[in-house]
Amino acid sequence: MTPDLVRAFESAVNAVDVDAAAALVTDDVEVGGPRGSAHGVDVLRQWVSGSGITLSTVRWFSRGDVAVALQEARWIDDDNTRSVATEFTARDGRISRMIRHDDGLGVALTAAGLSEADEQPL
Repeated sequence: MTPDLVRAFESAVNAVDVDAAAALVTDDVEVGGPRGSAHGVDVLRQWVSGSGITLSTVRWFSRGDVAVALQEARWIDDDNTRSVATEFTARDGRISRMIRHDDGLGVALTAAGLSEADEQPL
């Protein structure tokens, strides 16, 4: 997985471009975070249209089809920027899994089977 795929996804999310985001994921994409997870492109479409989040990757860890992006996140109703780590899995060039971890980079790396040694340049 390359950072370009996630950057394109971030751009779509930040622009609230539901169709562009949906084109970058598999039909059975898993979308998850602190409140649990669900599957399907319709779930993703609802999340993109209603999350009010903007994202920017600041660090990138990957091996094969698995990656973790350390991101600066800001919600529309909050002036503060927070760090979140999102675990991504790709299949056939599209995102098949994205799980946001608010409990730190280490937790996300462990969940993805990655380590600090897997950091790649952006």
